[in-house]
Amino acid sequence: MNTSYQEFKPSQALQPYVECYWLHQFEASTSAESPIQRCLPFGALELILHLDDNRAYALFDNLWQKLPQAFFVGLYRGTVHWKAVGTGRKFGIRLKPESIPQLFKMPIASLFNQFTDLETFFGREINHLIDNVHSLPDTNAVINVVETFLLMHLRNVSTERNYLFEATRLIRQAKGNLSIEALSEHLYVSKRQLERSFKDNYGTTPKLYQRIIRFRNAYESFEQTTTPNWLDVSYNFGYSDQAHFIRDFKEFSNDVPTLVFQDSGQYFRRPDRKRLSARA
Repeated sequence: MNTSYQEFKPSQALQPYVECYWLHQFEASTSAESPIQRCLPFGALELILHLDDNRAYALFDNLWQKLPQAFFVGLYRGTVHWKAVGTGRKFGIRLKPESIPQLFKMPIASLFNQFTDLETFFGREINHLIDNVHSLPDTNAVINVVETFLLMHLRNVSTERNYLFEATRLIRQAKGNLSIEALSEHLYVSKRQLERSFKDNYGTTPKLYQRIIRFRNAYESFEQTTTPNWLDVSYNFGYSDQAHFIRDFKEFSNDVPTLVFQDSGQYFRRPDRKRLSARA
């Protein structure tokens, strides 16, 4: 089976809301299965579309279940395993958590650690997007359709200051190495108020989001080296010691760092040393 994974930068106007677009494609005989892929919790939302009729499978309750044609993934705290069977293309829009409340005026709390088909979450209007990208052979054409759809919703974005969105951005900027107490003081809101707002809008606490972001940055740091040093990673990202880092890493990935790093069959979210592809 041939497989490839690429990430693409959004246009400048959408960069405050979209982390990247990605394309993961498999080419194989009808029954050939891809290596099992890990979807690690990175503190982002995923809007995922199968560009062809062939759909991937995800492992839930020890059973492989076919995924919807198009689906929306909320914030996750655990790893989801999935695989492709035969030839197919998955296109993703990786969104920052505050983007859905800003662009669509919708909280994502109900989808914490969950996913659903796009129509159930966004309504029937999303079907135009699904239909317009289906079977398009050119990735740039897919991105153009997606960007047109997202840019239409920029008019919904309010210019008023929002401490929740600001808190979310500050946690990412600090790479998760920021206490919730310090964050509350900086934003002039109580810790309890900040926790309630996170729970109501995102379905989780700022503390857990902070831990997920720290895990993500630690993971991405050692993915960019040939010989990771776990002690250095622990120190660089604010873990109390190496045991703390490994314990946190295992909680979010279901495995120890060494085995995840050595997984040669993992392609999803692993572009060439994290270099984003430029659009033609």
